[in-house]
Amino acid sequence: MQHATPPTSNKAAPAKGKRVAPRPLIHKIMIWIFGPLFLLWTVGIVITYFIAQHIANSPYDRTLRDHLDLLRVEISHQDLSQPIHLSHGAQTILRQESPTPTLWQIRDANGEPLAGNANLPVPDSWGYDTDLLRYRDVILDDQSLRLAYVWGGKDKNDMPFLAVAAETNEHRAVLHREILIGMLTPQFILVPLAAMLAGLGLTHGLEPLNLLQARLRARAPGDLSPVDQEQAPAEIVPLIDAMNGLLAQQAQFSATQRQFVANAAHQLKTPLAGIRTQAELALRERDPKQTEASLQQLVRGIDRATRLVTQMLALARAESSDVLYAPTKQTLDLNTLTELHVGQRVPDALKLGLDLGLENTAKAILLQADPVLLDELINNLLDNALIYTPAGGWITMRTGQTQGKGWLEIEDNGPGIPTEHKARIFDRFYRIMGNQADGSGLGLAIVREIADIHGASIDFMPLTGGQESGLRLRVSFPLSLPWRA
Repeated sequence: MQHATPPTSNKAAPAKGKRVAPRPLIHKIMIWIFGPLFLLWTVGIVITYFIAQHIANSPYDRTLRDHLDLLRVEISHQDLSQPIHLSHGAQTILRQESPTPTLWQIRDANGEPLAGNANLPVPDSWGYDTDLLRYRDVILDDQSLRLAYVWGGKDKNDMPFLAVAAETNEHRAVLHREILIGMLTPQFILVPLAAMLAGLGLTHGLEPLNLLQARLRARAPGDLSPVDQEQAPAEIVPLIDAMNGLLAQQAQFSATQRQFVANAAHQLKTPLAGIRTQAELALRERDPKQTEASLQQLVRGIDRATRLVTQMLALARAESSDVLYAPTKQTLDLNTLTELHVGQRVPDALKLGLDLGLENTAKAILLQADPVLLDELINNLLDNALIYTPAGGWITMRTGQTQGKGWLEIEDNGPGIPTEHKARIFDRFYRIMGNQADGSGLGLAIVREIADIHGASIDFMPLTGGQESGLRLRVSFPLSLPWRA
């Protein structure tokens, strides 16, 4: 049985993680400048329209008011019960012979027309407010009219009446249009011109950023020298300062990395050369005992190289900001950790003829720390003591808590560290000349880096028991303060 295959779409699916092209800064600036500008300009055009309308209406409304006053004076000398006739002068003023005369109407208190143009509409709702002038726009016979009416006039018999005057809006519209043209024409010329000049100014003002970009792109890949800011505008000087700070950090990191690689190559060369020598000796030897001795030396050389590589990886992990090695905070008991590590290293101490002891405080010491890094710190402290303490000596690790800090310290009766070397003893690969111990010079550098990450301090403490030589080193951890992630 065959199944119908659904038609496939030719439309390609959007690529996941595709980077969206960033919007240029000048576009964003122009949007925020010209957007509100043109919005305000539009609002200004609307306001201008109504202002022009008011200006156009004002003189014609005053004329209508004067015509109403004229009508009231004319009617005040006549009797409303008799036919009403306007004087020749009034007819002239009202342009009765003109193609666009002023229309007029007189109504009584009941709204009945008494004289004038009976077709003029009665106001929708008009009160008997004396001498209160009102205006309204109406459509009559497909023609737009402006009406003005007022109540309160009286004939010679004191009969009140409503006077209405009206004229077409044709002349008002012409005047309104002319005012709008006069007011808006300069705006339609000057506003786009101002926008164009502002755009040119912005382009010119952002030119230093383009020059900075060109200078950075023209740099050699390894050029980490500071960016010159002498010709830079004041607004981008902080940006250049931040870039120079970053470049300085990167330059320091690169120099440290190069030095680290050079030192590592130098340090690895010695054990590798020894391994090669012992291997060649083992190949040439015919005596089984000599061969076994060479192989034992070969194993020790491999162990030394392995330990050196392990310490280098530990130091790189402690220094790295990569997400894979990013330190994590966990609540750890310093007493539990020291008991575990000291217990694991007792067999090593016994093989070397050393007395390894632990003096922990009875109260738990809880720290916020990275478990892997703290393990490395304790292991390197113990390794350093085991390597440099001669046979028959003793090593003691202690823990305690004072002044809001939890601390661990290690003390031995080995040769110690002379005062002139204490300032550099935490540098990578630094070793005291004349010391024949099989160390790499990385142990205390790892301890310092991990201590810095946790905001801890390292102090040389006075020796206990009045001994003449040895080393007592204390690492103090904050119990509540945050540490560098």
